[in-house]
Amino acid sequence: MTDLEDIDRRLARLRDATEAVHESPAFSARVLQALAAESAPSFWENAWFSSRRLLPVAAVAAALAVGWAVQVDRSADDELASSYASVGFE
Repeated sequence: MTDLEDIDRRLARLRDATEAVHESPAFSARVLQALAAESAPSFWENAWFSSRRLLPVAAVAAALAVGWAVQVDRSADDELASSYASVGFE
């Protein structure tokens, strides 16, 4: 038996087992009532959801900025160190 035949057999068995299952009479009314009662998200909820998506990007940007700052600081120290070691003759 192939996988497709096995899946077809399982789906047929599931269809037969759930054939008598129907929604309750008030199900649609309860769903519509719940949708009507749901309010739009507030400004802070929208800001929180947006920030959760941008947080990894901000973390990577901060890490790159720190790495760049350390590299610039080291190169500035190297340039200053050579000027401190030099002696000027007149």
